[in-house]
Amino acid sequence: MSEQTLESDKIARLQSYATLINQKILVPSNSSSYFAVEKYYFFEMMIPFIESIDLDERWYLATHPDVREAITRGLVESGQQHYVKHGYYEHRLPYRVLVEEDWYVSAYPDVKEAIERQDFPSAQAHFEMSGFREGRLPFPNFALHARGGRRS
Repeated sequence: MSEQTLESDKIARLQSYATLINQKILVPSNSSSYFAVEKYYFFEMMIPFIESIDLDERWYLATHPDVREAITRGLVESGQQHYVKHGYYEHRLPYRVLVEEDWYVSAYPDVKEAIERQDFPSAQAHFEMSGFREGRLPFPNFALHARGGRRS
């Protein structure tokens, strides 16, 4: 089956908005602009987006030895499969992201203080150890790159 056929099959499985509400997959709020989404539906709909993220599999496996172990044990087939099913939701970086150190400590004064206290050796180390998981940006307008895109 071609990649285009697989992609169109995913699109073909999308139910109407009314059906999603009727089946309680989506629950609109009467008091805000938000709605709740059934989590497994959300995960399924996210797959094409996560699959498009540029993953440096060699770097990913070297950085996450537990993923290498999961592959060895047959729990996942590859770093790519792990990232799509688990790694994205575990806030794992898919490739090395270089931090603009001066911007980062200026944007996050608490990180500057943590570096001064020697809690972290650098802004890069902070970002890799906790900043990415906290949703901090390594530089202005950061977004994960799609496959074939320029890595930051």
